[in-house]
Amino acid sequence: MPASFTRRRDLLADAGFADADAALAALAAEVEGLGLRELPRPHDLSRLRAHLAARLGRVPADQLRLARLLPAWLAERGGDLATALWLAREEHGAALDLPGFALAAWDALAAAGRDAEVAALGRFLFDLHAGWEELWGSPEVGHRFLRAREPNPLVWRLLEELAPRGAALQVLELGCGIGNDAVGFLDAPSVDRYLGVDLSQEALDAFAARVAREPTRVRPELRRADFLGLLRGGAAGLGSPNLVYSYSSLHYFSSAELAEIHRLVRELLRPRGPAGYFAFGIKGQGSIWDGQGLPLYRPDVWVNGDGQSRWFPSREALGRQLDRAGFEVRFHELHDHWGYSELGKRDVFHYVLCSPRT
Repeated sequence: MPASFTRRRDLLADAGFADADAALAALAAEVEGLGLRELPRPHDLSRLRAHLAARLGRVPADQLRLARLLPAWLAERGGDLATALWLAREEHGAALDLPGFALAAWDALAAAGRDAEVAALGRFLFDLHAGWEELWGSPEVGHRFLRAREPNPLVWRLLEELAPRGAALQVLELGCGIGNDAVGFLDAPSVDRYLGVDLSQEALDAFAARVAREPTRVRPELRRADFLGLLRGGAAGLGSPNLVYSYSSLHYFSSAELAEIHRLVRELLRPRGPAGYFAFGIKGQGSIWDGQGLPLYRPDVWVNGDGQSRWFPSREALGRQLDRAGFEVRFHELHDHWGYSELGKRDVFHYVLCSPRT
């Protein structure tokens, strides 16, 4: 599935488009027809704007006027993309030229010199075929998914918390990447089994090569899969994990998907009761990319410069979501990371450990 596909679809559904998939297909066809596959990475804005001029000339004047208000809507009125699309559809209904409106809004941002929002909107809304593998391998992505690093401190925090309980940990990691956090689990005396799941075969190959060079106490099982799809399949093939772990992956999902992930994890852990654990790290309010790029939904969902949408929840917002999902929180801490996403810059992460509520 292309990167950000479900959040784009949810965005259009939220804006009132009766058939969000058809609207996305029309947008994709328009971009293909204009030969603008490179539009999300504009190196020559004047050339691209000239290329768009004829197409924008076919956008109805009142829709064009509305689209050109987008820079002021975002900067001066505290608006967001979701509300702008909702207003446009409410105003023009079935007559709305969605591809033309979206391209005109992109052009207006370019004309206003809003480079960060140009990149964010282009990559999110127009680069409809880009997959996760392309994103992870992009030299423009500063956080480098395939870079080896030490395990995140959450791993040590969890092992310290859970080891005294005496349980042998069966770990399922969602979004394991090249095994940066896994190497902490794989040598821990309290871990008996580890299954890592990721979409990127390149990352999994690097993980396998890493443990082949430096064998670990526990031999990892690795699986290429969309972990939401894997969870939908239930416990079959997953063994009986009592610790489901994820770091810096859950914020990519739409709110509906995230609610489903929480429900499925709770169901997977339910047989373990209070001895089943769900642990994750997720970027929070005040993170390095919170407020950077394009506001998708106010107040805390943003499309960042790499075109990926992320949720930057407050402590209270995340706590409410876990409560609704049926989890009892064992700890919920805010931690600073320096240099995690960009060298020398500060990230804020939620560290959470919770169990299914009995």
